[in-house]
Amino acid sequence: MSFSDLKNLYKQVILDHSKHPRNNGDIENSYKLEMLNPSCGDKITVSVKLVDDIIDDIKFSGIGCSISMASASMLTEELKGLTVESANVKIKDFLNMIMGTEFNEENLEDSIALQNISQLPARVKCATLAWKITEKILEDNKK
Repeated sequence: MSFSDLKNLYKQVILDHSKHPRNNGDIENSYKLEMLNPSCGDKITVSVKLVDDIIDDIKFSGIGCSISMASASMLTEELKGLTVESANVKIKDFLNMIMGTEFNEENLEDSIALQNISQLPARVKCATLAWKITEKILEDNKK
């Protein structure tokens, strides 16, 4: 597959997640956290239901650009069913990828499509918002 073909595939994946977000909504009786990206107005709430240290369910709601909505959709698909420890590793790999540092490519699924966001500094916060919210939820849950 050529680089151009791969780039087009990634673009299609991002558009699909943006137009048809997965796991969009709210989970009753769950841990919820909302954050705002003041630089562009993205506002996302992530709801996580943990059962025996496993992410039993995860959803998001909010408003934002196509990058933030696609990224949140990808996050929910990739983390649902994982242990908290595995989810934290995946979150770290995603954030490292977006920051342009070393990461385990095999640990990411559709979210690998956002890899080139590291070259667009204005979009980094959009791509990382839902992931940072979830990181904070899992961190708070340890306490």
